Amino acid sequence: MEIFIKKLTSVDIEKELELPNDTRRDDLPSFYGSRDIEIPIKFGHNGVEVDVHCSCKDGRLAFTRGWVEIARNLRLNAGDIVALRKEDHNRYKMTVRSGSA
Repeated sequence: MEIFIKKLTSVDIEKELELPNDTRRDDLPSFYGSRDIEIPIKFGHNGVEVDVHCSCKDGRLAFTRGWVEIARNLRLNAGDIVALRKEDHNRYKMTVRSGSA
């Protein structure tokens, strides 16, 4: 089940990934009053799992700590499209599609 799809901007890559307004929040772990949660997300074909911090400020969700390093390691560019999907057993996987294709 897809939680969101987003075309990346330079800010998404350099600072934090602000999640789209139509993000399926019910499919993310609950914040339980906290402003920051950790989500283990698998990336790429080899399934490397990375803990990405998701924060909620002023009602907006954003991937913060861990995200920029992932964007750099995957060599993401503005225009690339990322999709976060919830898999079985509360696991998450992010796929990337090149914006130049």
